[in-house]
Amino acid sequence: MRRYRKFFSTGGTIIRLIDVVLLLLFGFISISQITKKSIIALPRSVSVPLAVPDREEVVFVGVLRDGTFLVDNETRSVGDPRVLQIYLRQTQAALAKEKAVMRVRIRANWDVPMSHVFKAVAACEALKLPSGLDVIRASQSR
Repeated sequence: MRRYRKFFSTGGTIIRLIDVVLLLLFGFISISQITKKSIIALPRSVSVPLAVPDREEVVFVGVLRDGTFLVDNETRSVGDPRVLQIYLRQTQAALAKEKAVMRVRIRANWDVPMSHVFKAVAACEALKLPSGLDVIRASQSR
């Protein structure tokens, strides 16, 4: 019985303290005055002349587990990173004639060793091509 009374007596004190704190808070809010006014400069819209966006082409390079690279929309395989670099250089030159910027997207399955992927990245960096990396998890049912 004493435990029961002790439990409720401490809880009542906490509730009373919360009431006092809330009264003080609302008292200070009602007493305080907000007199500082400021002018806020709103943003304005500016019209920009239309420009033709740069044409970009994305070249996809697939990386297989055995270290071969898939090029030409993943229809041809290349086994050597130097041959991949030559292919990328030729594709870059062909797209430069058409005034298109070339980007490379490297696709690798999740279980491909990263050393093979970094060979493709190194080929892109040697040609100063912007490249991105996609690591995908493909099912084995293909």
